[in-house]
Amino acid sequence: MSETVGRGLGWRIGYTVAGFVPFAAVSAVQLVTKYSNDLPLDHVTKALEMPTLALGAAISLVGARRRPRLVVLIGLTAGLLFSWLGDVVLGSDLRIGLLFFLLAHAAYIVMFALAYRGRRPSWWALLAIPWFVGLLLLLAPVLGGMLALVAVYGLVLGAMAVMATRGNVLTAVGGLLFVASDTILALRLFTGMLGGDTWEFVVMLAYLAAQTLLVAGVGLDTPPATRPARS
Repeated sequence: MSETVGRGLGWRIGYTVAGFVPFAAVSAVQLVTKYSNDLPLDHVTKALEMPTLALGAAISLVGARRRPRLVVLIGLTAGLLFSWLGDVVLGSDLRIGLLFFLLAHAAYIVMFALAYRGRRPSWWALLAIPWFVGLLLLLAPVLGGMLALVAVYGLVLGAMAVMATRGNVLTAVGGLLFVASDTILALRLFTGMLGGDTWEFVVMLAYLAAQTLLVAGVGLDTPPATRPARS
């Protein structure tokens, strides 16, 4: 027999919120710089976002005495690492940046596939099909040599959003926000639509919210550690 060592849901939420305070502070500064055009500060805070998010996830797990499954730990670590590399590289090399984010989505897909075996994606995840087809038809005429990479990236992104619906409400919304963020970014980069600082702010806000919800959603689902009950 065993008894639960971890704390209740209230404690788990409390530790999660507390652990994400450094990430929230860094993200707030980064979002403000979108309007102030402070490029050095923007670059520094952007590079700190995924490390502080990983720190927040670790604090919430340790504080609430939760022992994550190995597949969850590896999936979150890989997803945040590749996302961090994508953040750092995307501004200087679009192709390499997209490849890193593609790997991040692939890591999340494997995590959801293995950690939530037996759960089916939500029915509304089928909307990923018309989204992908419509976006590709819109972008194809202007992509040129980027067509294959963007098409593969879109497939993987859509698959990640679909798999995220196997988790919970937080992970499902996180996947949806990732799709929204990257869709707006693609329209800005390749078509010139949705220009201006406001849409740049929306892209980053949706991206940060997506990462937060994915990490928090998976973390809150992690069962607390157990130990043998005393006789």
